[in-house]
Amino acid sequence: MPIKASLIAAALVITLPMSSPTFALDDQVKASQTDEQMIIEWGKKWQQLFETGDIEQMRDMYEPDAVLMAHSALPQTGVDAILTFLGRNKVAGNTVTIDFSNEDISINGQRAYLTAKYWMTITLADGEDLDFMGRSFLVYKKSEDGQWRLWRDMDNQAPDVVAADRPAR
Repeated sequence: MPIKASLIAAALVITLPMSSPTFALDDQVKASQTDEQMIIEWGKKWQQLFETGDIEQMRDMYEPDAVLMAHSALPQTGVDAILTFLGRNKVAGNTVTIDFSNEDISINGQRAYLTAKYWMTITLADGEDLDFMGRSFLVYKKSEDGQWRLWRDMDNQAPDVVAADRPAR
């Protein structure tokens, strides 16, 4: 019996720390890292769909009351308005390439905040290239289904974001 009691006591000592607040905090950190990875993957998917012009495939990536505030453009409110705005290049026969460099991701419960540098080239149907660069501030909401969806998107042209810093493809 003393050996069996010692084994039970040892098992309790080993498992007790796993339920401690320290380990719970570690689980929250791991969850945040998973959420952060989900947001990074969201951005990669958005970029691919935007560049290929598959704008309608983006519908579920936005909250119904999302707002897009692009530099030098009127705000676009709601998914339909945003998708129409984003799809205007494909309709015009233009092609778009866009690159991002994430600067900061902060997750606070059901909201996530991302700042990123961006570089976008729109090649017009006649072959002319238009280059834009700046910074984006994105606010995501985590829905009941566990998916992150874009709620607010604001872009500006920033003097410290220059063409020479664009990530290589």
